[in-house]
Amino acid sequence: MIISISLLVVTAIVVVGYVMIFVLPPKQLVVRVGDVSYTRGDMVKLLRLRQATLQATGQNISNSDDVFEALQLIVENEIITQAAPRLGISVTNEQVDAQIRNVMSPSEAESLGKTEAQIDREFEERYRQYLNLTQVSKDEHRALVRRSILRELVRQFIGDSVPAVDEQVYLHRMTLSGFDEIDIMQTKFKDAVAIDNSPDFLRVLFKSLAREFSSDPGTLQTGGELGWQPQGVLEDYDRRFFELEPGELSEPVANLDNPQEFHFFMLSERSESRPLSEVNQDILKTRALQTWLNEERANHDIYAVFNSEIYGWVFEELRINTMITPTPAPTPLFPGL
Repeated sequence: MIISISLLVVTAIVVVGYVMIFVLPPKQLVVRVGDVSYTRGDMVKLLRLRQATLQATGQNISNSDDVFEALQLIVENEIITQAAPRLGISVTNEQVDAQIRNVMSPSEAESLGKTEAQIDREFEERYRQYLNLTQVSKDEHRALVRRSILRELVRQFIGDSVPAVDEQVYLHRMTLSGFDEIDIMQTKFKDAVAIDNSPDFLRVLFKSLAREFSSDPGTLQTGGELGWQPQGVLEDYDRRFFELEPGELSEPVANLDNPQEFHFFMLSERSESRPLSEVNQDILKTRALQTWLNEERANHDIYAVFNSEIYGWVFEELRINTMITPTPAPTPLFPGL
């Protein structure tokens, strides 16, 4: 009886330990938006999809930013899902099918000489490998793709408020450190502008000075020319350059990415009404979505918990997952995942 009881106790300890380590953590709550809850396991599934995308380019999830971004994305996508019906926006199964096929099917070049049946088989095999790599079921993956499509539809809907034509400035920037010859650069610029401040001359002048004084490798290639910029694209620096007069050099502006460096901005031209480039319009649409999300949060009861213990558990799950080495296959990047 003593041996039997001891075995039962040991077995109970093992079972409890297994449940505590492997069963309960994936089910623990990390996010709740209204009545909809998300667990650690849901977060790991999202991160595995991101991990698969990074692995296709030889990278890995390696810092806390990726984890916090996943948590933020879960919250934002649920807000979008709950608000979409009010906006009259929905996603059909056909749209989900088309999105998955678009990124998983062989390319046009790879499909040459193949029958539709062969292409379908190759698509199914690639999709199977992808699901195996990410350890996500087909239904779970389709739900995530549906949310990514919905996010893009809402982004486009909100982005309709972004004007196609707006005031813009032709912007130039160079970067110097405190050890560079800032005074000499400013003097050269001031003396040259006193002679000629036409747009063409200003562009040539700034390019020459940037290549002579700038410590930013990118500036050496482009001469500091950033082109036509509306307000909102470089929003962290907008107020430091947008109101400059053409030919006026800004005061030193701290580089937010490197406190040891300073930016100097200049406008060579200003246009009160100019069509936005496709790239800038896309950036402003994304910013508009983020502004809408920040305002929409007030309409939802949001709860989120994240600590070092959860962080460590998530990374351990991802480490285990990255040990899988299936046959390499093209890994798509689903926007919003």
